[in-house]
Formats: sequence, C-alpha cells, structure tokens
Amino acid sequence: MLQLFRIEWMKIKNYRTFWILFGGFVLLFPVTILFAASKFDARPESQQEEMIRNMLGNPFAFPKIWHTSSYFAGLYFIMIGMLFIMLITNEVQYRTHRQNIIDGWSRLDFLKAKASMLIFFVTSATILVVLTALLTGSIYTHTSTGNITTGLKYVLYFVLMATMYLVVGYFIAILVKRTGLAIIIYFAVVCIIDNILWLVLTMRKSQIGYLLPLESTDSLLPNPFKPGVLENRTLTDQTLIITAVIYLILFVYFIQQHFRRIDLRN
Repeated sequence: MLQLFRIEWMKIKNYRTFWILFGGFVLLFPVTILFAASKFDARPESQQEEMIRNMLGNPFAFPKIWHTSSYFAGLYFIMIGMLFIMLITNEVQYRTHRQNIIDGWSRLDFLKAKASMLIFFVTSATILVVLTALLTGSIYTHTSTGNITTGLKYVLYFVLMATMYLVVGYFIAILVKRTGLAIIIYFAVVCIIDNILWLVLTMRKSQIGYLLPLESTDSLLPNPFKPGVLENRTLTDQTLIITAVIYLILFVYFIQQHFRRIDLRN
C-alpha cells in the first residue's frame, strides 16, 4: 500500500488543483474557527446575547472544542471530496488507469492506490482537526473545565464522517467517470438531495432520515451552537456508527464489483 501511495503522490505533487483545494481546506478551516472563536469570546453586546452564550457554554473551550473543531472541519471537507473525485476521474480522462494496468497493476491495485489517497486525506484532515482544537482550546479556555480529553470521541466521529464522504465520492467517480458531471452529482447529493431526503424522512419526528448514508455520520456531529433541547434525534450514537459501517462495507463492495466488470477502453 505504501508503494502504491508513493506512485500516487508522484502523480499529484505537481498538480496545481490539488494544492489549491487541499491548501484551501488546510487554510480556511483553522482560520474560520479561530475567527469565530475570537468573535464569540468578545464582550457580549446585549443581555440577550449574554444569556444565549451562558446557555450554550463556550464551544471554543475545552472540552467542547473537540466537537466544534470536528464540526467545522466537516463543513469544509466537501473540498477534499471534490478533489478526490477529480483525482479518480482524471485517471479515466487521461487513460492513466489503463497504462497502470498494462504496466503490471491489477485492477485491485488501482483501487488500493486510490484508497491510499483516501487514507492520506482522512489522516491529514484529522491531524488538522486535533491541532486546531488544541490551539483554539488553549487560547479560549479561561477556566478549569475538567478533563480536556472528554470530547475526543468527536474526532473519531469526524474520521468516520470523512471516510463516508470520500467513499461516496469514490463510488460516484467510478460510476460516472466524467470529472465535471461527477462533481456536480457529488455536490448535489451532499448539499441538496441528502438534506431534502432528511427533511422528508424526519417529518413528524420520524428517525428514518438519520439512517441515510451521509446523515448517519453527519448526525454524530450536530451543530455545536444548537441547544440540546432542540435535538430531535433519539437514535443512539452506537446505532448510527453501526449503520455507517454497514454502508461503508456496501459501498466498497459495489466499487470493487463495478471496477472489475467495466471496460477500461471506454
């Protein structure tokens, strides 16, 4: 797997779009959370604002910062999903996937190579989430709040969510093959279709909407600024984790089966 990743890295290290999108995520996510933290930490302008802050607590202090950092990273992670799709579909557009297999790769090797990039993106994003949380929490934690590791589970939830988003992107890219169309479909699924289905399926406090592929991980990282009393989910985190893992297994299976059958000449 490491050797396959080295080959993938050689392909993308001089790819400008890679550095723009990946660099955009690395820069925008921590800057946004630090800016939001500075605004939240400023003196409240009204008594009502102060009451809201007291009700929410400080989402930028330990241990809540783990949740907040993971949530903000999730908002920007769609950039990595779009980049991942481009890396896969470009292989088809420029026929390099055929050349890899002609040079001795198996079809499974090609899938493993892309999986190594998936692992790289998830690992890099997770490290950034942790570092951003540590920096922000260190700056904006003004009082002792107990064990700072209490909310570390949200970092693990982010790992699961990021993996789901990239695997869904992987699935779309393998099926569609065309960069522009695949990105449009991915964006529509993540930002529009998923939310509409969730709204429809959670009407009258139904829990079915939380069992959608993307929602099963999104729901593990709810908006940290949303009061808990407004949360309608009754499904446990364990149920959502199991649901997400089942979806991941199914997506990986379908990706493998489809790529084994497709004609590489097209």
